[in-house]
Amino acid sequence: MIETYINDVLHRQYMTAKTKTLNVRITEKQYKELEDLVERGEYTSMGEFIRELLRKKFDEFASYLHEKAEKDRESHIPLEEYGKSRGLE
Repeated sequence: MIETYINDVLHRQYMTAKTKTLNVRITEKQYKELEDLVERGEYTSMGEFIRELLRKKFDEFASYLHEKAEKDRESHIPLEEYGKSRGLE
C-alpha cells in the first residue's frame, strides 16, 4: 500500500539525516493507487494525501522527542552535583 511505503521512507529520513527535500520514488502501481484515492474523493489532491502523512509522521516524531527529553531530564545530574560527586569542588 502506498501509505505504508511513504511511511517507511519518512521513517528512514527522520532516523538518518536532516533534510530539506524529501524525494520519494513510487511505482506506477503506487501512483495509480494514489490517483484512485483522489478519484474516490477521499482526498482533494495527491498533495493533500502526502501532507497528511507528513503531518502524522511529524506528530509521531515530536511525541518521540518529547518522551526522550523527559527521560533525559529524569536522568540528568546538575553540573555542580556531578562535580561534587567526583571531588571537583
